[in-house]
Amino acid sequence: MIKLSIIYNEDKEDAIKIYKELLKYLKSKKEFEVLDDKNISQAEYIVVIGGDGTLLRGFKKIKDKKVKIIAINSGTLGYLTEIRKDGYKKVFENILKGKINIEERYFFTVKIGKKKYNALNEVFLTKDNIKRNIVSSEIYVDDKFLGKFKGDGVIIATPTGSTAYSLSAGGPIVTPELKLFLITPIAPHNLNTRPIILSGDVKIVLTLAGPSEFGIVNVDGHTHNKINLEDEVEISYSKESLKIVLPDDRNYYNVLREKLKWGENLC
Repeated sequence: MIKLSIIYNEDKEDAIKIYKELLKYLKSKKEFEVLDDKNISQAEYIVVIGGDGTLLRGFKKIKDKKVKIIAINSGTLGYLTEIRKDGYKKVFENILKGKINIEERYFFTVKIGKKKYNALNEVFLTKDNIKRNIVSSEIYVDDKFLGKFKGDGVIIATPTGSTAYSLSAGGPIVTPELKLFLITPIAPHNLNTRPIILSGDVKIVLTLAGPSEFGIVNVDGHTHNKINLEDEVEISYSKESLKIVLPDDRNYYNVLREKLKWGENLC
């Protein structure tokens, strides 16, 4: 018996519709058992129905990173939720045949004081108050000073997060199977402060710098922490990885062209 748990966006009609259809389909198959939220830790697969935001919220619920994620897109972009709503049945048929295509996504472990988080996309520091002109921060790499960042903030992203906030701030696209740090300044005060890519084997420490006294650290867009000058934000790669089931015909470069219109003549 293959045990599954389902997370879906309860605020979106399309996601609700797919959830009901999928539930009916899975119940017609004797090989699958659908678990409720209380037993999610026993699941071999977790099905996420929605957009990338739904997957990021679901990521926080997943304690055992050995579980495999089946992400069905009911939204628009869907960089993480790559399985189309009209093709999810084939994925489950392949599971029954023992034919699955899995991609590992590496993620951060983030420590702020006694608190600890996981970040699949990014960690970013920004101003704590819209009235403040800039926020100043410093970054250390394995205890070596990298530099001071002044502006609206700074983003530290994974390759998965390279097509999220970092891209909007002018960062490069990085293929998701890599393990590295992508540091992207947000509206930097000095124009010579550009994005930089670092090895994923290091530990990064992010701190505030004077004259800034307070800032907000955001983890994957959902968790916010107010920090002061004494606080350190430690970021390193987890030893675990997230395992995402991909459709048979998945091609990352096709995804870039389809979602971003990358390389296409838009004029």
